Amino acid sequence: MLIAHSCHTTRPRESGDCTVNTVNDGSCLSASTLASSSVTTTQKEYTDQLWFEKEEGVFCVSLKATLPCHMLDCPSSLQLPICAIGDTVETWFCLNNVGDLPTFFTWEVPTPFQILPTTGMLEPGLGCKIKVTFEPLIAVIHDVEALCWYGKGARQKSSVQIQAAAKCTQLLVSIKHKQPKDQDTEGFQKVLHFGSVAVGCTMERQIRLYNPSVVNAPFKIEMSEDMLTKDHTFSCSISQGIVPAGEKKCLSVFFHPKTLDSRAIDYFSIVPSGCASPTLLQVVGFCKGPDVSLQHYCINFSWIRLGERSEQTLWIENKSDCIAHFQFDIDCPESVFSIRPAFGTLAGKARMTLRCAYQPTHPIICFRRVACLIHHQDPLFLDLIGTCHSDNIKPVILRPQHLTWYRTHLARGLTLYSPDILAAMLKEKKLERDENGALMLPMEVCGVPDIAAPPPEAGYLSRLPVPSLICGSHGL
Repeated sequence: MLIAHSCHTTRPRESGDCTVNTVNDGSCLSASTLASSSVTTTQKEYTDQLWFEKEEGVFCVSLKATLPCHMLDCPSSLQLPICAIGDTVETWFCLNNVGDLPTFFTWEVPTPFQILPTTGMLEPGLGCKIKVTFEPLIAVIHDVEALCWYGKGARQKSSVQIQAAAKCTQLLVSIKHKQPKDQDTEGFQKVLHFGSVAVGCTMERQIRLYNPSVVNAPFKIEMSEDMLTKDHTFSCSISQGIVPAGEKKCLSVFFHPKTLDSRAIDYFSIVPSGCASPTLLQVVGFCKGPDVSLQHYCINFSWIRLGERSEQTLWIENKSDCIAHFQFDIDCPESVFSIRPAFGTLAGKARMTLRCAYQPTHPIICFRRVACLIHHQDPLFLDLIGTCHSDNIKPVILRPQHLTWYRTHLARGLTLYSPDILAAMLKEKKLERDENGALMLPMEVCGVPDIAAPPPEAGYLSRLPVPSLICGSHGL
């Protein structure tokens, strides 16, 4: 601004917040001259007026001075989504520094709301995102005021009115792919039955969680207290989760039995968040093992000539659907009997062919009882018998009936005596034969016959006499 003519300046005396350099008549005023005028203020914003008097008349120039200040801007209200008790929802808004100075801020908000970050510093012209979380504990409508304190001494504040509604959840539990032994009646304890499961195997069944409400439904899976102190025969795929509003969620429950021929019962509680009632789920399962059997429990090779080799087949079968591991206790390389394969694995409902061989090295009677060891099952026993003849020596042929007599004699205590003593007792009618042909004491005899007991070495079990009085055996 350039004033070419002389003028006289005045200002009202009641506004004493500004000082003005008075210009003499005939002086020339310019914009640069006004800008250099000394103005002293003690408030954030000051105003005044400068009057110019000229011959042509009087005109006024308004004066205004503003000091730097702290100023934060945020929305006046905020509405959060509806939330289930025990769940959490969140939303964001922007806090902007519209002032002229770097500003430190602090938020205050009542529960069940939280604001992050709670404190911070904003440079002029910048902003930051503020997260508001809502985690209700009761089902009511919440309407609170969040305060943001800032400025020198934190004496300035901005407020945000926050509203949110909390709602109780509802969770319906059902059994997926229901079986006849399951119980899935609404309002009663539910029973999930796994049936018979092979030891060492794992069976999976599923339950379905349905949330019919308009809010998410958080839940927890709690095991019974007894399950915490013992082996976890039953387990669940997750321990907690959320079922979205109006949706379904499937959970897997596993049964992994470890104790053979045992029945396991345990309990799970499906606990929704908030005030909804938990659902008790009983889980039941039975542990079964393999069911292995042999086609025959005695292989009779009859008789063969010395130097020959005889072979017979025998199948081993697993009638259970549980995997079976077996091994024949016949690892002696000097044995005249052999089984191939001597060990292996049988799948469920499977059968395997074994090859049993007899290759004697002396003209004698041979007998061996072989144990078949089976994991998670009592052992099986296979009797292998055979007789070897040479040109000069031809022992009596050993037959399965002789083994039956021998075991009967063993149970009756008669194997302690040699065959000649037993033959003499039979001839003297101190012994009789039963309906199967085995030796027995007469019914009127109450004690042991008055015959001197032989020394221990004379009655060893591996000795095999004439089959008619069988009471021992040769075994290799």
